[in-house]
Amino acid sequence: MKTGEEAVAVLLDALNELGFDYMVDGSFSSNRYGVPRATKDADFVLRIVAADRQRLFARLPDAFKVDPQVSFEMVTGTWRQIIQVPEIPFLIELFELSSDPHDQSRFFRRRKLTLMSRESWLPTPEDVIVQKLRWSHGAKRSKDFDDAVSVMAIQGETELDWPYIEKWCAEHGTLEVLAEAKAEAAPAWEDDEAD
Repeated sequence: MKTGEEAVAVLLDALNELGFDYMVDGSFSSNRYGVPRATKDADFVLRIVAADRQRLFARLPDAFKVDPQVSFEMVTGTWRQIIQVPEIPFLIELFELSSDPHDQSRFFRRRKLTLMSRESWLPTPEDVIVQKLRWSHGAKRSKDFDDAVSVMAIQGETELDWPYIEKWCAEHGTLEVLAEAKAEAAPAWEDDEAD
């Protein structure tokens, strides 16, 4: 295994073959809708029970090192488990689907798309934006803000469901961050209008 994309493809194949409920999250989801950027990790949201998790881990190659310790993620208040692929190096974070209302909403709204030549479950572009702004605000990570701007710029001003985005940003206290992101994406929308 030479790249993070290969590691993600292996995990996608295992999840699809087992028929588990999942959603690709993080930079791989924003790369699908925005301007792709290099990343050393991948995030997945799973709705599975502990026994299913063990079935999944049993299907992964030896290059995947599963951390037996489950940790608590503070921004969304959910449990996560980490898989390392040391030879690359690459990190995969598996988040348990939480009872958080937006977590539930975006999982319900997820759609089946092609990612790395595989059918994959991904959040909508609106939910990627909402989540990236939430991470940007809660964890103070500028790359998440940049990812949200990228998705807005590529998807286009008229293609996004702004009332939906604004509703969740209001819930998360990120309306000001949303306004900043829209201002940064606006030049790309003006270029589209000029074409």
